[in-house]
Amino acid sequence: MNKSMLPAQSRGDLIPVDRLDADLVRAGLSMWRSLKRDRRFPGRACLTSCLTPALRDGSFLVEVLEGGADYRYRDVGRELVKGFNVDFTGCRLSQIIETAPRFGLGLRMLYDMVRASGEPLGYRGWVGEDMPGAAFVHHENLILPLGEDSAVDHLLIVSVLVLKHPNVA
Repeated sequence: MNKSMLPAQSRGDLIPVDRLDADLVRAGLSMWRSLKRDRRFPGRACLTSCLTPALRDGSFLVEVLEGGADYRYRDVGRELVKGFNVDFTGCRLSQIIETAPRFGLGLRMLYDMVRASGEPLGYRGWVGEDMPGAAFVHHENLILPLGEDSAVDHLLIVSVLVLKHPNVA
């Protein structure tokens, strides 16, 4: 992709979850809805055996730490490692905020919204020149709350990234 086609600043929009387009993201929403049944949201334990290989590769789990004061990334899928050019499994969101404040604070806002509401959230956007390390230009994401006893203790994020150079393995 030609660099001049990228916006100067990354941008994104909240999207109603039923208006998300990517098949993988829609499959994640369908799975989440079937797992939650009559509960507010499903627990993390019931999720483990339900992730298809495609969902596992295109998702990551975020653990809520210290009552929401921080978050830790767990189980980052292969496609996301490829898109970010780094495996951030084990990293805390506070570490990302230190190195990329605008990006990290945006993630915190989204995660806090889902944790507080207990409702899924859709987000779609473009990566700009302000994120030169990203190997992708466009993304569609679904942030899903998980937990027990009406408290969100994990988030499952299902993402589809459009790579800058899709033929690069």
